[in-house]
Amino acid sequence: MTQFVATVVIAAILLVLTNSMVAYSVLIGGLVSAISNCYFAVQAFRYNGARNANKVVKSFMKGELGKIVITIVLFALTFTLITNIIEIALIMGFITIHFIGIMMSGLINQSPTRTNT
Repeated sequence: MTQFVATVVIAAILLVLTNSMVAYSVLIGGLVSAISNCYFAVQAFRYNGARNANKVVKSFMKGELGKIVITIVLFALTFTLITNIIEIALIMGFITIHFIGIMMSGLINQSPTRTNT
């Protein structure tokens, strides 16, 4: 979710500071990163616990492979279907949002917490 919000916020700021083509290109690049990472997150965190260790490993592998395929397909579609795009802004948007995802993953608390309510 953070990557989607960051994509929109960065694109909105660039729309005010630069021109619409830069903001649009960054928006598309950010969405490519966010969509592929969303697929990975859904696949990778389907299972948990020691009893599901094999399923956890398989789901991570499926998620990473799917993420790579989705990224390639989305970039191919972008370069094929969108004619007015600034390539460097697109790539920088992708890298920036990908980096935000990496930084946010470091903030996730992996320890299980249970509340008795």
